[in-house]
Amino acid sequence: MNAAEISAILGVVGTVAGLAEKYGPEVYETVKEALEQSKSKTGPSVADVHAIFAKCKADNAAIQEA
Repeated sequence: MNAAEISAILGVVGTVAGLAEKYGPEVYETVKEALEQSKSKTGPSVADVHAIFAKCKADNAAIQEA
């Protein structure tokens, strides 16, 4: 994974965290399903999706504790 890909992922994670703060944690499940449905041979691997989702869950926990 290169710097541009990592930057793109972090941007998505930040956006999703903002949406979850506004609309609730169920946004994460919606985003996870969308990523899984859009997966292709050149898309994120299942491990990538799980890592993004784990980061979102951690972000949500931090938001809820703040």
